[in-house]
Amino acid sequence: MSWHEVGGDLIFAWLAIATAYTVFTLVGFGSALIASAPLAQVMPVAQVIPLLALLDCGGSSLRAGRAWRAVAWSALAKLAPGMALGQLLGVYVLSRLPLAWMALALGGFVVVLGIRGLLGRMNAPKEGRLGAWGYALFGGVLGGLFGSGGFMYAAWLERQLPEREVFRATQAVLIALSTTWRIALCAGLGLLDAALLWQALAMLPAMLAGIWLGQHIDVKLSRDQLFRILNALLVVSGVSLIVRHLALL
Repeated sequence: MSWHEVGGDLIFAWLAIATAYTVFTLVGFGSALIASAPLAQVMPVAQVIPLLALLDCGGSSLRAGRAWRAVAWSALAKLAPGMALGQLLGVYVLSRLPLAWMALALGGFVVVLGIRGLLGRMNAPKEGRLGAWGYALFGGVLGGLFGSGGFMYAAWLERQLPEREVFRATQAVLIALSTTWRIALCAGLGLLDAALLWQALAMLPAMLAGIWLGQHIDVKLSRDQLFRILNALLVVSGVSLIVRHLALL
């Protein structure tokens, strides 16, 4: 691969990371959903989730540290065990699934979420018999396999914690625990190495730029319009990833 191609891939990755963290700062979710499919175009799929976990860990830990006193520890305790087990299962599958199938699974997951968002169905199922363990386990599997299970935790916490500050604090601490655990699992299964750590450091300026832009941008769109654009981007990026890797089967 030529230096020109390497430079082009790096710029593409920076743009994906910066966009993802701008979106995350504006709407409070979705960094992995926005960045995972574009990054999988320029790097092995098995490295995307550990890379995003490394980037997410720093930011979520900072938010968790600031919100520590408002955490609803009883709610956190109900979700943490299922989250830990679910991530173990998800990361294990991630380490065993062939490259082409991982890309297709990731692309399909992103497309489905994008379509659900466009149809106004981004919320998780009603609690019913699912309970905290169900939400946590499913969210953990999605987090370990695709790097994004936080919307499942949020769906349960929103029903349990009516105070916005308590909800945000509890979600922040849970995401910090989730990303830290995911990093440990990825390291234990050999998905982390020195090269990936250097890649994360190379992406750090793009992440910080995205956070800064998200904090300073003046959004002219309504929240619903913004979500529709983001979900349309999810569909496009997921389809492109599927098309790119179909030839590998």
